[in-house]
Amino acid sequence: MLTLLHHKGKLVALAVLLMVLTSSISYQLISARNAARERAEKALLPYVKELYSLEPVREAPKKITSTLFMFRGDFSSDLYDVFALQKRATRYCDNDTRADGCDVRLPRNYKWGTLSSKLADTLELICKAPEKTDFYVKIDDDLIMPESKFDEVLKIMSTTDCQVAGGIARDYGFYWPLGQMYIFKRAILEQICAKLPVEKLFHPHEDIAFGSFLNSTDKSMFCNLNFPPNHWHRKYKDRRLQIKFFKQQNK
Repeated sequence: MLTLLHHKGKLVALAVLLMVLTSSISYQLISARNAARERAEKALLPYVKELYSLEPVREAPKKITSTLFMFRGDFSSDLYDVFALQKRATRYCDNDTRADGCDVRLPRNYKWGTLSSKLADTLELICKAPEKTDFYVKIDDDLIMPESKFDEVLKIMSTTDCQVAGGIARDYGFYWPLGQMYIFKRAILEQICAKLPVEKLFHPHEDIAFGSFLNSTDKSMFCNLNFPPNHWHRKYKDRRLQIKFFKQQNK
């Protein structure tokens, strides 16, 4: 009996060890995959001029209007509005979101693989808004950007012919802006509004789907934002302050 118990104890210990090793290997594989994806995203950035290097073609207007929007959900931090930029944004939520801070509840629920549908539904509502603004800006809930720098970017962009600004990638035959933040002018919104609703979206990811609405490789239309030091995604650190969001996904 003691021998049998001894063997069972060894088997249990071995099973626990295998579980730990499997979990560790899975974590390492996921981390490696995420790192590879981030390297791939950076490699996808084409040569399009940075916003700050563009020559102004007009003076900035005295008043610039903008519509910011972000996706708020149960996955968001409760303290998302500690950043002024997120407080300025209209927060679009799934229909069943339990979190506080929803300005608009969309008619249905979404998952990570259906964020393009969430974007399309959000843009449909923005298209129907009676008042139009000069700029439209999609931001992530874990974007880190000083409000003063954001206003400066809009002011500079208003003096140029750049129509879409962000981290610009091209690997689907067209330019598309990385989803942490992208800025587009009213004329771009009007183009998109004319195409909505669409029966079938090109891609499940919202930023790639946004690029598919425009389906363009016109370098004069797109420009890169200087990232960093003007804005950060998920983490920021200086000599006195450190901010770090855990990487999370929509449900």
